[in-house]
Amino acid sequence: MPFLAYVHARDPDPPEDRRAVWEPNWRVWRWVLVAVAVGYASAHTQGAVSALLTLTAFVCVCQAGAEALPNGDGLREHRQ
Repeated sequence: MPFLAYVHARDPDPPEDRRAVWEPNWRVWRWVLVAVAVGYASAHTQGAVSALLTLTAFVCVCQAGAEALPNGDGLREHRQ
C-alpha cells in the first residue's frame, strides 16, 4: 500500500497568546540581567556579603532557566 499524506497548503496562524519566534523572552532576560548585576557586585565585595550575593546570582540563573524551559507537568502529561 503506498504512503498517502495530506499536506497543508499554508501554515496555520500562530495562537494569539504565544510570542513570535524572533521576539525575545523578557521574563528570561530580566533574570539574566539581574544575575549579571548581582554577580558583578559579588565580585567587588568581600566576606559574607560576597557569598550572599553569589548565592543570589545562582538563584537568579536558576529562575532564568525555569522561565526558559517549558513546564512539562511531570506525569500529568503522560498518555498511554
